Amino acid sequence: MTTYKGDAILLAEDGREFETEAELTKDSSGSWRGTLTFRDVTLFRALLNISDGHLLIDRKTGEFVRPDTSDWTASPAGPQVMRILGSGEAPF
Repeated sequence: MTTYKGDAILLAEDGREFETEAELTKDSSGSWRGTLTFRDVTLFRALLNISDGHLLIDRKTGEFVRPDTSDWTASPAGPQVMRILGSGEAPF
């Protein structure tokens, strides 16, 4: 299993970019998944309904889906965490 923990950029389908902290894993079959943590609580509304996008790590992108847009785990002061499933090759 391969893991990545560090900075990433979520590239939304509408062209917006959001800085995030990623914790990702990739298994021997190449499937990958993980969580994205957003510390800026003002982003909550912008990220609420994102169901897919791209993740950029060190100039390498990977597509993902977010199967459950109600998956937020957050406290009122943040951070917000979303779960993602990779679609295709991992960006790490």
